[in-house]
Amino acid sequence: MSRDHTFYFPVEHKALEKIVTEFQERFDEFLLDNFSDDELSENERFTDAIGVFFVQPILSELSFDDFYADPIEHSAQRIFFKSCTSSISVENLPYFESNPFQVTYLLDFLNSVGEVLIDRGGIETLQFKQVYIEHLKKFKNLDSLLKVEPIIKMPKTNLPVHPMDFLVKDTYTELNQLNALGKIPNVIEEMKSLPPGMKKVMDVLLTGNFDAETLLIKSTLGPKEFGDQLERLKFFLRRMNKV
Repeated sequence: MSRDHTFYFPVEHKALEKIVTEFQERFDEFLLDNFSDDELSENERFTDAIGVFFVQPILSELSFDDFYADPIEHSAQRIFFKSCTSSISVENLPYFESNPFQVTYLLDFLNSVGEVLIDRGGIETLQFKQVYIEHLKKFKNLDSLLKVEPIIKMPKTNLPVHPMDFLVKDTYTELNQLNALGKIPNVIEEMKSLPPGMKKVMDVLLTGNFDAETLLIKSTLGPKEFGDQLERLKFFLRRMNKV
């Protein structure tokens, strides 16, 4: 499962920004009400690892067919996506097994908003809110920990920590799948019609397996343009996988 998830909402961008800001304020108050300063300091690594919310309008070129829809919910998901105008990209999610703060953060947020369509990245199928919530409930959250046990310090890992690394990972997943299907020649041909920024990123991807920082440097693009073109490239490769 990808460590970047995207939530799609039938809510205007500015309204969604306000919803997120108010929720984050409530969550901060919840932590202050339920944990002492010492406890918060002790568990700072957990709270610092909570995936960052980025609110943004939906890319105009993004279409429902760019996703892997749930076969059963396909029609309902397509109709719902057409009503969506904004999204939240949650980057660099910690593993749910190891961070009950993250689990509670997502559960509380989703329980405070209406219906949401969720893209978990990679080749994972889209999910509506309730299915995603039921999955989250399988992991420990702060309610259970506050009642029965202290939070245990988890060992540090060598997992990727740069948010863009997970988008890079998803893009390589799509590219590797195309390679396994023998579609790389088709991709190279289609590259001729790509915008220059996307072609620069693609050219570097085809030369080796790089982390986000290295890929950024080799692409010669600025950070903002690199992130935008990489996201567009991911969905381009996903469309090629469906051809």
